[in-house]
Amino acid sequence: MRRRWAALGAVGIATAGALIVFPGTSQGSAEGPYYFKCVGPLADGQTIAASISLSSKELTVGQQLVINWQLGDAQRSVKVPDPLNPNHDKGGHLAVTARVKAHGVWTGQGAIDSTGTRLVPADDLRTGKPLSLGLVSPGLATAERAGSGSIEVGPIILDLADVESTWNNDFQAVGDFSHWYGPGWNLVNDPNPYFGNTHFKQDLREAKDEGDEATFTFVGTGVDLIGDKKNDMSEFTLVTDQGNPPDEASERYNAYWQVAGERRVLEKFTAATDLPYGKYTVKIKNQTQDKFARVDAWKVYANTADNLNASPYRTVCSPEPKFPLIPLTVTGGGTSQSPSPDPSGDPSQTPSGDPSVTPSTTPSTTPSNPPGGSPSPSGNVSRPPTPQENFTPLVSVIVQGTPTPTATTTVTLTSTPTVAQVAITPLGGAQTGVAPERSNPGVTVLVVGALLLMGGMVSGLKLLRRRAAHAGER
Repeated sequence: MRRRWAALGAVGIATAGALIVFPGTSQGSAEGPYYFKCVGPLADGQTIAASISLSSKELTVGQQLVINWQLGDAQRSVKVPDPLNPNHDKGGHLAVTARVKAHGVWTGQGAIDSTGTRLVPADDLRTGKPLSLGLVSPGLATAERAGSGSIEVGPIILDLADVESTWNNDFQAVGDFSHWYGPGWNLVNDPNPYFGNTHFKQDLREAKDEGDEATFTFVGTGVDLIGDKKNDMSEFTLVTDQGNPPDEASERYNAYWQVAGERRVLEKFTAATDLPYGKYTVKIKNQTQDKFARVDAWKVYANTADNLNASPYRTVCSPEPKFPLIPLTVTGGGTSQSPSPDPSGDPSQTPSGDPSVTPSTTPSTTPSNPPGGSPSPSGNVSRPPTPQENFTPLVSVIVQGTPTPTATTTVTLTSTPTVAQVAITPLGGAQTGVAPERSNPGVTVLVVGALLLMGGMVSGLKLLRRRAAHAGER
């Protein structure tokens, strides 16, 4: 059992909602429940509840603090405000970040985040059912200096990213979604059907000068332009970037349709696919003078979600009134952050398989962004390296100021051969490098002994008969 806790302490990940105990720490008690007032479409003006547990309130320098959140049933007030929105037809990804702030025992002030993401089925969104927040990962941090400190309970941040969503050419900016049209772009209302289809929302934008540009900013993993094909249409480019041109994706299309008088609507022109989940801007640019570039709508794809960028459903639930600080004490010296497995522990916990495997026991998941990142809303969340679903623990730990090196313990198991590498020849054996064959004379000795014994008995009987006969003659 000691080996199991040592491994959990080194890896720093366990099931959220259950208190984690590390070697050398005392089990902390749950704090709360705390109540959070929400602002945002998923629970505007409503209250949700949560409790937290600390692995210990008394730490030593270098020791990990583990914070577990338990989200209460008051989350029943969380639901989508527009259940009939067709953007919910394929479900959505609900992302949750529960945050605390550390004071006094780190070299800087920082946030300790517990995060989780899960796919909400379309039926749960379209029927307006309450959304369970589910489980979030433990928050992790390491005490860096001795002294008195505290934990401040922060907000709970919610986002919902639809798996597929369609955005009209003209909409009011929301979250991190927005658009911009340069000079030359006109709004055209067109309710006419074309081969049984009409334009999305029955309008579109168009420009006919070479160089005319427009942009669409979104959060997701891919985007398509929904437009037209017609004999008056131009070539155009779609360039998608994340504010860094070297990382841009560029596509060039010709929307010219050779059949005079025939117009194709709701045509799809792919701008980018398989992007890491994040905020992007796609730019359309007309490449042909006196030919039209047209924008009917944009289709956005999301195969996961997080709280680094604001979705249209961004909701922030803040502690209200402000909760009292939770005190911490850190003493000098210390407990190793990642203890080595105890060789005297339960042998059933010994890793199996190749004895040369050297598992890494890094205490927390390494974020893809540097610790100095500054995401919204309060600038202390880091992107998990690989988005995951079903609330697989994704640990985000940010400590501003001087970052704490990540401790890594490597365990190497080596097997010792039990077979001698050199054959041993017994004394007196032939000098052949191997032992001589040995016979087993035991059976022969027993047979000979038995024959001798029987012969002695026969001789004795004969002697006794002779003596008796001799005595009778007298």
